[in-house]
Amino acid sequence: MMAGSMFRSRTKEKEYIDHRKKHKSDGCDFCQLVKHHTDQVVGETVHCLIIKNRFGYNFWDGCGVDDHLMVIPKRHVDSLANLSDEEKIDYMNQIAKFENNGYSIYARAQGSKTRSMAHQHTHFIKVDGKAKKMMIYLNKPHTVITR
Repeated sequence: MMAGSMFRSRTKEKEYIDHRKKHKSDGCDFCQLVKHHTDQVVGETVHCLIIKNRFGYNFWDGCGVDDHLMVIPKRHVDSLANLSDEEKIDYMNQIAKFENNGYSIYARAQGSKTRSMAHQHTHFIKVDGKAKKMMIYLNKPHTVITR
């Protein structure tokens, strides 16, 4: 297995990129879910929503993904540090609950270049445990460094 590796299928990645381009000026997708619940919302607490990731990963740590959820605070914040103490407890309780149910937990740092949403969110990923072979396509040639 490849620890830490995560990928979407080519189709899902294209859908995700197209969605981001089309809805670039619509504001925060997560804030829209807080205002107008859709079937993407699968759970709710006082301060958080549990949502299905519409563009979830297909591979995680070299295995297939059975389920990909996220926890988001209802209030728009860009970092855990900006949550109130009450919100932090609620948020961390959700993380503990899903980790206890076999989900891997993943979040990107506030200033990460690969973080696509400014609204704080943490991924919950449940793998199927079956090692998958995958083909990785590179957009640019890479350089091999030899000693």
